[in-house]
Amino acid sequence: MIKKTLYGLGFFLLLSSLSVLVLWNIRPRPAELSRYGLEKKIDTPLPFTVTFLGNTNLLFDDGENAWMTDAFFTRPSAIEVLFGQVKPNKAVIQKCLEKAEIDNLDMIIPVHSHFDHAMDAALVADMTKAYLWGSSSTLNIGRGHGLDEEQMMTPQWDSQYTVGKFKIQVVKSKHWQYPDAAQRKVLLENEISAPLHPPASIFDYKEGDSYTILVDYEGLKFAIQASAGYREGSIPNDFDADILFLAIAGLEAMDASYINGYQKHLIDPLKAEILVPIHWDDFTTPLGDELKTTNLIFNWKYSSDLGQAFKEIEKRNPNKTIRVLKAWEKYSIKEVLKEE
Repeated sequence: MIKKTLYGLGFFLLLSSLSVLVLWNIRPRPAELSRYGLEKKIDTPLPFTVTFLGNTNLLFDDGENAWMTDAFFTRPSAIEVLFGQVKPNKAVIQKCLEKAEIDNLDMIIPVHSHFDHAMDAALVADMTKAYLWGSSSTLNIGRGHGLDEEQMMTPQWDSQYTVGKFKIQVVKSKHWQYPDAAQRKVLLENEISAPLHPPASIFDYKEGDSYTILVDYEGLKFAIQASAGYREGSIPNDFDADILFLAIAGLEAMDASYINGYQKHLIDPLKAEILVPIHWDDFTTPLGDELKTTNLIFNWKYSSDLGQAFKEIEKRNPNKTIRVLKAWEKYSIKEVLKEE
């Protein structure tokens, strides 16, 4: 009797493990990713290129100056994120920099200080001789790595900074508001108050300040919102963007009031005709040739549905154009605008 019970228990555990493994590897891929996918057709890089490198990594390069957001390449596994500690992986970062043809950068600006945005930034700044721009929390990540103070800077709200022909301004924003109150308490509106030395828990990477980034390149204007949050009245009235790089992850988990606020206080004031979704892939998987979406277990646990996130944006912006950039492709900004 005991032997039969043990056999039965073993069979149940095996079946459960196999079920979890199957569900873990099923990653629904909404049709919108293909429908809005932008095929690269223009080889001329002028006036500058944009390269999407997963999550919220955006690289801008006009041949004279290059800068990027976040520079998060390590992408630790879900097991490390949930149950262990995380740290930058220099070998992975080096491989990604080489594949993206990045030698030197003028500046890296993490949009806030969570691990999936800022964890690698100091090491990448060190490897590419870039300045690290960010909140005091981001600078404490830099200090933990050992960056010189002269290589780091906290931009002032509403001030404009010049990187070659790129005129860059940051305005205060808010992070996407986790539906879970416990997560909001731990992860939002907290500071990294001392130099952070990895390996560390993801909860040690506090938000710090969240930015909306506004850029003017000789009259061509674009904005970057790398978390699906908003702050009322933060967008300047005189900044009319041509392109908005827009975080969509988590929108589908919010109520209509929140999504309407995102539209009213962020998307509408920027007036961009082109919307480029970012922060939609699974950043706990390696940065491969094709970005992976989150799996069924994650989707069930966090009420995640990328297809629904697209639909929430579509129905509120019927007259705007949505373009999904392929990872690693160097798109001429004219191609994103469809100015051939």
